[in-house]
Amino acid sequence: MKQLSALVAVLLAVSPAHAVEWTVLGARAQGMGGAGVAVPQGPADNYWNPANLGHAESKSGFSLPVGAHFGITGTVLEGANDLDEIANNAALQTQANVDAALAKLGASGNGVRADAGVGLNLKIKKLAVFLNGFALMGALPQVDLAATLPAQIAAKTNNSKLVVKGANVSELGVGYGHELPFAEGLFLGGNLKLMQAKVGYADAFILREEQEFGDLLDKMKSGARTSSSFGVDLGALWDLERTFDGIPLRPRVGLTGRNLNNPKFKQPAAATAAGRGDRFTVNPQARFGAAISPFNWWNVATDLDMTKNLTTVDGVASRQWGLGSEFNVFNRSWINVPLRVGLQRNLADGRSGTMLTFGAGLNLAHFHVDASVALSPKKVRTQSTGKTEEFPREAAVGLHVGLLFGGERDDAPRGRPSAEPAPLFDPKAIPEPPQPVPTERVKEAMEKAQRELDAEAAKKP
Repeated sequence: MKQLSALVAVLLAVSPAHAVEWTVLGARAQGMGGAGVAVPQGPADNYWNPANLGHAESKSGFSLPVGAHFGITGTVLEGANDLDEIANNAALQTQANVDAALAKLGASGNGVRADAGVGLNLKIKKLAVFLNGFALMGALPQVDLAATLPAQIAAKTNNSKLVVKGANVSELGVGYGHELPFAEGLFLGGNLKLMQAKVGYADAFILREEQEFGDLLDKMKSGARTSSSFGVDLGALWDLERTFDGIPLRPRVGLTGRNLNNPKFKQPAAATAAGRGDRFTVNPQARFGAAISPFNWWNVATDLDMTKNLTTVDGVASRQWGLGSEFNVFNRSWINVPLRVGLQRNLADGRSGTMLTFGAGLNLAHFHVDASVALSPKKVRTQSTGKTEEFPREAAVGLHVGLLFGGERDDAPRGRPSAEPAPLFDPKAIPEPPQPVPTERVKEAMEKAQRELDAEAAKKP
């Protein structure tokens, strides 16, 4: 395999396993460091927090959020490409080079993982109907320590390989969110969904030139098993401004639990034979989020995984933390340009460092489009012998297209009816015409005035 680093592209193209680590779905959250639990987003709220579906700021309409992520852990690519280079270059066929390549390949925690997600979401008022698809795959090295002589490497009899495993999970469901009538500002919501998973497992031998990536895909698909289950998600959101009038910064906090019933799917025979068990489990996930809005054009949000999630790379866990900010330029109902920046870090495995996230969008009337990217500042080498290249240890992209309506902020006083608008015509506002004075009262006044004049005249000499 000359370009083993291209395996990353294959992992994303296979359309494999559901995110046992949290998939950042859509561009808005991705641009804000992966934070979205406490930020109402419209139809995509079914994924981030179904409680947000009941919030006044959650827009109705249609949205298509997309997200993809890959991570390279350890020296797996460097070791695999070094081994391939040694096999094809006689000048490099020394025992020291072979031992170094195998050590890099088999280091603890080595692997390549990738996940992706796409959603088709429709929201009408507080109800959402969605079809979400998630993918997760991993490539794990297995080193052949029996055939390690330079001659055996040159003859390509060493059977070191990458074990590629994953699944493709689709979710068809409905979600609903509502504000509790007895606890203003507290929203609860949930999803009920049918789930179907296609789980695959295959081996990619490093030194077998005849094995192309297309063959690996065919092998994955031919041995995959498809099964169905159901899933339950629950979410909560507390909008403190609705509970306490006048509280500054508009704070919100939220909590989401996904796949709380621990759905399980059938493993392919190859995975069972390799000791991976007979069930592929989608572990429950819990994520906490908080957000503030110092101004109506500035939002700040943070998310934290409450669960330490498994990944498809043995020995590598995922517990994501993200922090981000959104600035709305123009900030009008008919035009807006949101700009986003953030930080994202895997607290359970710091080898990739803190990713930097960036995003931007264009909201023109009801049409919304957003894009985002996240990159780790740390690099990984593809090989140390021959031509070498460097890639970010971790990277992600997001995209969102939507046609959204409504969702304006409710600024009415909490717990009190809003004032009714003044009518265009109010009969009570017209002054009454003056009433006629009776004749008797006029006559009496005239006689009184005459008497006063006569009295004044009598006093004069």
